[in-house]
This record gives sequence, structure tokens and C-alpha cells, in this order.
Amino acid sequence: MRFDFSDIGEVPAFTLTCPGYRGGRSHDGGASSRGNLSFMIGNDVVAEIDHADLIESWRAATVLSAAEAARMTEAAGHHLAEILDGGLATADLTEAVTDAAVVFLLAMKRYGISDPKRIPACTVMWHGHDGQGHVLLGA
Repeated sequence: MRFDFSDIGEVPAFTLTCPGYRGGRSHDGGASSRGNLSFMIGNDVVAEIDHADLIESWRAATVLSAAEAARMTEAAGHHLAEILDGGLATADLTEAVTDAAVVFLLAMKRYGISDPKRIPACTVMWHGHDGQGHVLLGA
């Protein structure tokens, strides 16, 4: 059952913040999360998409029509908003990170990013009133 925020006059919203794709090496010369994409859900959770999952998810997103991507973003966004509203302490963090990744990556595609390695430092703001992620450059 989905929670209907309109019954109480609230519009669900959240932000996802990303420092940008980091393909470099750690200070000691070793690979440190090389090719992984990290982002923050609100102010509470730091999540990371490993390189293989990032590439797989990006490829899957390329075959979606604009309408399919919009529906997927809206569904994942509303679900994540419900999770956040219920509190992360009791939430399934895997579900939250998965929903956040969907919203984030589809917002990047919609913004015109052509390659996940070109994801810049940014913030994605999601608002329930339109069900879309809005990209602001600079994290």
C-alpha cells in the first residue's frame, strides 16, 4: 500500500548528492573504490554503486523510452520518500539505495549525461509534485 502524502498536504521530497565520478587511485597508489560512484541520500546515508553495477544499470537505462524512464523515476522516488518518511533506522537500506540509484541515474540520463564516467559533482532534488529528479551542478 502506498502512502498518499496529498491527504496531509505534504509533498514528499529528498536530495541525492554526488561528488562526481571518481576513476582515480587512492593516495597510496592502490585502487580505492576505483570506478565506483558514491552519493549521499539526504544527510543520513552514504551509498556507493560499484563499477560493474554502475555500467550494467547505465546500459539498462539506455533502452528505456522517455516515458518508461519517467514512470520508473516516479515509482522509485515515491518509494524512497516513503522509506525516508518512515525513518532509515528501521528501513531496508538495500531498497533505499536501489531506489536512490534509479532516481539518480535516470536524472543523469535525462539531464543529458552520455557516459557514467562523466557524471559531475551535483545534487539531484526529487519532488513528489512532478515525480522527477532535478539536477543542480556542483555538490
